[in-house]
Amino acid sequence: MRDSDEEQIRIDLAATFRIIAHLGMHEAVANHFSAALSADGKTFLLNPKWKHFSRIRASDLLVLNADDERCAARPDVDATAWAIHGQIHQRLPDVRVVLHLHPVYTTSLACLATPQILPIDQNTARYFNRVAVDTLYGGMADTAAEGARLAGLLADKRRLL
Repeated sequence: MRDSDEEQIRIDLAATFRIIAHLGMHEAVANHFSAALSADGKTFLLNPKWKHFSRIRASDLLVLNADDERCAARPDVDATAWAIHGQIHQRLPDVRVVLHLHPVYTTSLACLATPQILPIDQNTARYFNRVAVDTLYGGMADTAAEGARLAGLLADKRRLL
């Protein structure tokens, strides 16, 4: 990868944080985004722990390697971000960007007894068989095993509810 490629990915990811903040689809510092830098996806950018989405700059983004367990112990890396993004980038090289959010409508849908999006019109049909649904939520996803489980759910999908 050229340095200019990394620079553009940094700019694009930082802009994504700002857009999501502007749209109010964030929880201040409780969500995380990542973008793969290497061809195998294992080297990736991640937002730093406790930095508000509206304040993230391209230069703030951390470069991590999914194969390097020392990243989990870094004070600027959120444990759930590492568990989720590290495992997804390690196991799914075709996934280039991961946006982990809890927008109000999605969260409401996830709380239903049967959290599915039925293809009842053109707006919902685009999600038919394209959304993985995690019905085994058991708390914070802060272990490699939980991250691997989530990556497994995403294996043939591009969205996870």
